[in-house]
Amino acid sequence: TGDVAAWAWARCADTPEAAFLWRHGWFGRIDAYAPADGAPIAVWRVGAVDVDGFVREDVMDVIRRGFATHLEELLQAGRAVSARSGRVVRARLVIDAHGVGLANLGQMRKMKQIMELGKQFFPEVTASVTVVRAPRSFTTLYSAIQNFLTAAQRRKVCILGNDFEAGLMAHAGVPMESLPAFLGGGRPDGEVATSLSLPQGAGAALRASAEPRSR
Repeated sequence: TGDVAAWAWARCADTPEAAFLWRHGWFGRIDAYAPADGAPIAVWRVGAVDVDGFVREDVMDVIRRGFATHLEELLQAGRAVSARSGRVVRARLVIDAHGVGLANLGQMRKMKQIMELGKQFFPEVTASVTVVRAPRSFTTLYSAIQNFLTAAQRRKVCILGNDFEAGLMAHAGVPMESLPAFLGGGRPDGEVATSLSLPQGAGAALRASAEPRSR
């Protein structure tokens, strides 16, 4: 319609690619907003990402498209809130690092071509990036990951452990009730993609489902 403030979004998986992304992606926007300014809230499950599976099944292009769509939606949601409130409002990103360890270092390096989408095209989509449930080894991983970020993005990052409720509220203004249940919050887990590992043949099955069927 051209009205930025009227941006509306609904989660659906009505195509094979969308359904695939919801099973194997790691991102999602919560159907709740930061109470202080109405900012959209996104959650990423980075500890469960099967990057090796993405490469093995030759679906990196699919993952990139899905991730770019997620970032674009966050951008538009923030623009809509900004237009309605008359001030700049950007998304709050909460990253669940549960399960991340030094064994994930190789996978994180492979994530570079995906994460660079955010660095190149969506550098200011978030106001804050709060990492929660981060193990001690995450500091080592972050030293590798931060090279993929701009200086402005690095300044937004706060890393917290398992007891993160107070730190998350202080850093991002996001209360626990605005998080999905797997983080101890009050929102449904289904608001974030399930980040399932890819079985052998998943990529071939996805490509076959997209081919036109003969009559």
